[in-house]
Amino acid sequence: MPLVVLTGPIIAAGQSLSDAIDVNGDMVRITMPAGWTPANLTFQISTDGEGYNDLFNPLGQEIMLPVVPGTAVIVPVEMTRAIRFIKFRSGRRDFPVVQEEQRDFAVAVQQAAPPQARRSVK
Repeated sequence: MPLVVLTGPIIAAGQSLSDAIDVNGDMVRITMPAGWTPANLTFQISTDGEGYNDLFNPLGQEIMLPVVPGTAVIVPVEMTRAIRFIKFRSGRRDFPVVQEEQRDFAVAVQQAAPPQARRSVK
C-alpha cells in the first residue's frame, strides 16, 4: 500500500475551519504548521464533499488532537478509515479558535494498491 503525502488542507488567516481535502485512503499522519495559535485540532468529515458533519467517537465525544506546532502527528487508522473528505478545525466545534495567519498542513495517506491484472489460465 503506497504512502502518499497530500498538500493541505489550509486554514486561512482569520478563520478556524480549513478548506476540504480528499484523502481517498486511510489518513495516517498530519504534519502540523510551525506557526499555530494555541488550540486543539478537531474535524469535519464528508462522504461526498458537499455536506459535512463534526467528527465524534461512538461514546459521543468530539475527536480532538492536541497540537504541538511544527510536528508530525500519527493518526490511528481506525479513526479515519471511513473518511473520504475532511476539514480541520482550530478548537472545538463549540469553541473555535481563529488562526492569526494562514496555516498549511500536510497529510500522509495510505492508499490501497491497485488490483493486479488477472491472468487467464489455459
